[in-house]
Amino acid sequence: MITYCKTAWGLHLLLRWSGSAFPRTLIFSGASTAIAAALYATKRPEVDADWRHPYPFQAFAFIVGFTVVFRSQLSYGRYWEGRLQLQSMTARWADFCTEALTMDAGTLSSNPDRDLQALRRSHDFAQTLVHLTSLLHAVALQHIRGDWELANLKQYIVTDPPPPLDAAVTTEGARIGYVHSLLNLFLLRGGTRQRHKYNRAMPFAVVASVSPVEVTALGQMLAGHHRDQTGDAFVGATERVSAVYTWVQQLLQDRLNEGGLTRAAPIGSRIWQVLSEGYLHFEHCRAIADTPFPFPWAQVVLIMLILYALTTPLVVVAFINSTWTGLAVNFLSVQSYWCLNEVARDLEEPFVYDPNDLPLARYQARLLSSNAAFTGYHHVKRTGKIVWVCSSVMERTL
Repeated sequence: MITYCKTAWGLHLLLRWSGSAFPRTLIFSGASTAIAAALYATKRPEVDADWRHPYPFQAFAFIVGFTVVFRSQLSYGRYWEGRLQLQSMTARWADFCTEALTMDAGTLSSNPDRDLQALRRSHDFAQTLVHLTSLLHAVALQHIRGDWELANLKQYIVTDPPPPLDAAVTTEGARIGYVHSLLNLFLLRGGTRQRHKYNRAMPFAVVASVSPVEVTALGQMLAGHHRDQTGDAFVGATERVSAVYTWVQQLLQDRLNEGGLTRAAPIGSRIWQVLSEGYLHFEHCRAIADTPFPFPWAQVVLIMLILYALTTPLVVVAFINSTWTGLAVNFLSVQSYWCLNEVARDLEEPFVYDPNDLPLARYQARLLSSNAAFTGYHHVKRTGKIVWVCSSVMERTL
């Protein structure tokens, strides 16, 4: 996602081409303008005779403009819907973690020295819950962006700077080594190699990392398929979210059996409801990620734009006598239509095409920061081991 300021009337936006739709459509407007130049050089009377009235072409141009604008509206709707559903998923699971820890802490004795075992069990539950919540959110984001490599899950260190919003921009303290190639300026690239490169540069942080047992359970990458980005190359890769979601539910059930989370049913059921709502929002995000823009509409728009680029030079040559004025009008007309369509192509896949995609790694870091702020947990190092401690009674007792 590209961020920008609005000073100086936004004129500085003209200096950035990475992520812009303008250079990606130059080939079509340039080809159309070249046709117009050839017609001006070899202008024939029949061109003026055939196009002496612009109304038929105006009707065609109106239809083309309508289809492009309609696609742009749908594409922006998909983009904004993906952002809202993603934010709702993150908010629900952050709320779930906070409520579960708060309810469980409320079941402990006011004097922790009376039952150290209960306090230790609550501490272990808190550790596991924070870890599994971060893992659940991470694998959900992996699924949304089509990333099936568990190697792209890294250990969360609270002192690390958050991932940048734009992977191609190196922020202070965050050097990820991701550079756009020159080809990215002129093509909307979302192929396997490009996505693999991007996913490795923008991994998801997980509290306490991912254990070897969890890696085995979630499905290791098969030998000889380390460059494959399809779910078929992994054991159950497409349903990792369901697996971790089940682990979280099982953890809550085990804690109930231990005597924790003991609240009245209308209150205690709240954590299950919020957890379920977060999964529902994930499914909405997956629906957007798994369902492309309808092929018939995309094909019709493409064909009509090609025809528009081929016929515009005929109209321009017939009605504009000045060569340079005609070439400028031809270029601007074709470029405008193709740019709008290119913007729509980019936005209709909000989780795929960088640098205009949603910064999923940044949203993962925000979830972990929220959990740390809400629960009072902090990442510390002791004797070379990563542990989680609470800033209140647990830190003094354990």
